[in-house]
Amino acid sequence: CAIAAAFLDGYLNIAGESALFFVGILIVALLGGVAPAALSAVLSGLLLNYFFTAPRYTFTIDEPDAAITQVVMLAIAVAVAVLVDSAASRQREARQASREAELLTLFSGSVLRGADLEALLEKVRETYSQRAVSLLRVSGDEERVIASVGEKPCTTAQVADTAIEVGDDEFWMLLAGRSLPARDRRVLTVVAKQAAGLVRQRELAEEASRTEAIEKADELRRALLSAVSHDLRTPLAGAKAAVSSLRSDDIDFSDHDTAELLATVEESVDQLTALVDNLLDSSRLAAGVVRPELTSVYLEEVVQRALLSISRGATGSSAADLDRIVVEVGDSMALADAGLLERVLANVVDNALRYGGDGTVRVNAGSVAGRTLIN
Repeated sequence: CAIAAAFLDGYLNIAGESALFFVGILIVALLGGVAPAALSAVLSGLLLNYFFTAPRYTFTIDEPDAAITQVVMLAIAVAVAVLVDSAASRQREARQASREAELLTLFSGSVLRGADLEALLEKVRETYSQRAVSLLRVSGDEERVIASVGEKPCTTAQVADTAIEVGDDEFWMLLAGRSLPARDRRVLTVVAKQAAGLVRQRELAEEASRTEAIEKADELRRALLSAVSHDLRTPLAGAKAAVSSLRSDDIDFSDHDTAELLATVEESVDQLTALVDNLLDSSRLAAGVVRPELTSVYLEEVVQRALLSISRGATGSSAADLDRIVVEVGDSMALADAGLLERVLANVVDNALRYGGDGTVRVNAGSVAGRTLIN
């Protein structure tokens, strides 16, 4: 109105000036919507009538054409504003539907892929412009937040701006920021169910892993008992035979024979003691009673202690068998429990001596990919 009155009034008639006002109304309709467009049309009609329609500086209209022009301006402005507002509303709904579809697709795939729950909750927070999102689990009187993202997440449903419950009341998705309308709540109900399904899937996977570990441990235990049962029978049979011979009244043994039989009994008892000690140590390790204390140890020192225990008959092999052992570990070191490593090496070398034939038993060590390999 100011521009038209100051610069264009001498060049344009009422038709041209009305066109300029109409352009302004269209711009307001495109940017502001129905209410601002209607207000702009009314104000434009009043300004155009007062400053440019004869008689000027009054609200009287002499020509019917001018009155019709102002009414048409108002009608067109409202119509354009309604169309623009409808298009903008559909565009917003389309964007919202696209975000919801993306969110549902993401959560649906997450159950199959086992995605990170925190990352999915962060996607919910971004999609709905929330300050924080958390997943609450209710078990009896206990309420526990399983996962949360954002600042100051809600820990109870009572303080949440939006609380979405899963059907069994076990899980709740809590949102903090602004209260969401019913449409968003329907979508979030589906999302919350999928999040709860992801949590249950994790728990089932962990339970399956524990079951698998128990089955493997049980299988290993059965294999160990099967192998140890043979080792137990051998020294028991030897000790039984020697003791039965010594107690026999039908044979008079010489001192040398008696000493050999007693040595057989002692060797058999030593073997049994070593087997029982190994079984007890294995049970303690499996039960977590014995926990390895890791320190840096020299393998040469540990191997020599293991060979010393073999020479004392702690494993079943005799001291004469030590001549078949060649130790080539150099100055290698390892991070291990020295006592447990000694027992392991003693048992492995003893098995090699007893079941590996009459060949040489070699103990080697070296560094492989940052670890110490003993063979």
